[in-house]
Amino acid sequence: MATTDKYFMMRSLEKAMFIVETMATKKSWRLKALSEACSIPKGTLQRILLTFEELGYVSQLETKGAYSLTLKFHKIGNQILSQNNLGSLLQPLLVRLRDQVNETVNLSVLSGLDMVVISQVASSHALQMDSIVGTSFSAYLSASGKMFLAFVQEEKLRSFIKELRHSNADIKTEQINVLYNDLEKIRERGIGIDFEELFKGVRCIAAPIFDDSGKIIATISCSVPTVRLDKAFAKKLLQDISSTALEASKLFHAPESSFAFDLEKLSEQIVAPLK
Repeated sequence: MATTDKYFMMRSLEKAMFIVETMATKKSWRLKALSEACSIPKGTLQRILLTFEELGYVSQLETKGAYSLTLKFHKIGNQILSQNNLGSLLQPLLVRLRDQVNETVNLSVLSGLDMVVISQVASSHALQMDSIVGTSFSAYLSASGKMFLAFVQEEKLRSFIKELRHSNADIKTEQINVLYNDLEKIRERGIGIDFEELFKGVRCIAAPIFDDSGKIIATISCSVPTVRLDKAFAKKLLQDISSTALEASKLFHAPESSFAFDLEKLSEQIVAPLK
């Protein structure tokens, strides 16, 4: 537990919140194990847990049994989220990116086999790829979807692939192997691209947003008609989208990422004719 010399800090409250943060890492805790994890004497720890239990934040299923956090924390989290959701929080960054590149900017999350647009800022072009917020599109074909899949837990990725093949018998093993190869490249460069897999004449570039645990929580992307794409613009898109996503991740106190890509080579790939 971190300590500080700031005069206004209440040690008991600091200790209590440290216990909550520790308990959130597992489903349930025995008193001895939690005492050792927090380096807090069992007597002191038990009084704090009983206080939380009385307030409805901790439950103990049986006498001398394990302690668990209750869904009261979840309720509070949902209340905070509803007042300060992803779209609202990131809106200034999305607007700035749109102004920088004058292309429609999407903020998307994974839902089942699809990516869902949860916020969007449209470009001023007459020809543009804009969608109604709530629109969904195939995750395994899209830049945003492949980006999201590259950073989910291995178990969740396997489950996704299994469900994908079950829902679409036309998907072959070769296509799955190509997807896995794409995901490996995305993990290295922090950039996802689709080459007109979703829409003929439209290519998309996406970058990830992470939270404080390093978990991917959303993607920022731009879908651009190929008639407006040249190498110079592809470079700008790569730089501006990735820097915006990095800035968004910092808002959630995400760990530093170590992505790297060859700007020249990747921009050439983005504008290269389809084979």
